[in-house]
Amino acid sequence: MPQNILRTTEQRSGTVLKTIIDQRWVGRWIMAVALLHIAFTVVLFPEALKRIFAAGFFNSGLIDARIGNTVWFFLFGLPLFLAGYLIDQTERQRPPLPFQEIPLALLAMLSLLGIALLPSSGFWLLIPAVIGFAIKNHSANKSWGQ
Repeated sequence: MPQNILRTTEQRSGTVLKTIIDQRWVGRWIMAVALLHIAFTVVLFPEALKRIFAAGFFNSGLIDARIGNTVWFFLFGLPLFLAGYLIDQTERQRPPLPFQEIPLALLAMLSLLGIALLPSSGFWLLIPAVIGFAIKNHSANKSWGQ
């Protein structure tokens, strides 16, 4: 009986790992986080957004720190979305592209730096993508040239 349980657990963990590797989700996860980030600008900073447009939009990012934070909060979502899109495009490749250490390292450093500087922020949402990307990269590197 214990061997059956062990075998079932191993099969499940192997299935989960295969799903993580085979499915195209890391880039899409990052794009979803970016879109949420952009959408939350309206929720978190409604007064600052009103002031930006009331001031005529141009050169309004320097009025005060709250408006500057709003601008950066919104703008950070755009390159994050593009990074997610590029990762999604690499996930489409069959066989998976090996040696993605540079984008992986950049994503990991961005996530860790964001968590260190702003622990109460949404940078934590990038951790599953970093882990998934690392697992996919490791798998692609192992199977490269076979």
